[in-house]
Amino acid sequence: MHPCFARFQNLAEFPHRAHAVDQALIDFHQNKTSSVIKGRNVIAGYVRGWGLQFNIIRSFVQQDPIYIESLKLVEGIHLTHEVSLMNIFLIMKYGLPASCGDIIEFGSYRGGSAIFIANVAKKLGITGTVYALDTFTGLPAADPTLDFLTSNDFKNASFESLSERISKLGLTNLIPIKGPFQETTSNLLKYSQKILLSYLDCKTYESTHYALSTVLPHMHAQGGYLLLHDPIHSNGLGPLQAMEEMIEAHQLYAEQAYPHMVYRYPKL
Repeated sequence: MHPCFARFQNLAEFPHRAHAVDQALIDFHQNKTSSVIKGRNVIAGYVRGWGLQFNIIRSFVQQDPIYIESLKLVEGIHLTHEVSLMNIFLIMKYGLPASCGDIIEFGSYRGGSAIFIANVAKKLGITGTVYALDTFTGLPAADPTLDFLTSNDFKNASFESLSERISKLGLTNLIPIKGPFQETTSNLLKYSQKILLSYLDCKTYESTHYALSTVLPHMHAQGGYLLLHDPIHSNGLGPLQAMEEMIEAHQLYAEQAYPHMVYRYPKL
């Protein structure tokens, strides 16, 4: 057993010793030779995935002032399970390869996750921009066999309401972008900084495939994070196929499989 695992398991014994847990998480996210296997940090992935699934570090995250504040901002508008927001928070606080770079979300709906991410970024001193991409009019055309959801889903979103909420919160680092990914992403990435984190919540094969193929060349050179929400869910076979095609094309191996599929690109 890797020596880090014993230390990791001991975290459950002192969840209220915030400094000790914080330091351990910093150490676990260092990309050491002993923890990087096939281009990803397996120790960091285990700590986040196992730690969240079995409540080893949930209470620690829930006590973090930045997490508390950011979660309050999205009460009633985020659809994701709280554990997913915890995972995003941990990656942003401990894992990002740099503090300068952009974050992009493919599939924002009412903007709950985007607002959460933008506030965390602001409080952590991440100097880039968070881009929230969505049609804001429902899903685009889906494959009737491969994709479970239809274009009638997620129609009750409002670009104007989200823009107003962002303005009221003073989140100048968050920019919502309206339209199909195929019409907005390429031009955006021409002028963006390198992408530290790309969060895909796309729902369909075509959207996920396009988002992945377009964003990969723009990921941060030190190994940006790709988080995929849908492939692990029962209605996500379309996004799962797009993810599998990415894995085959680039020979990627997952760093984490709960509560998101997480990959590093380029490989560490």
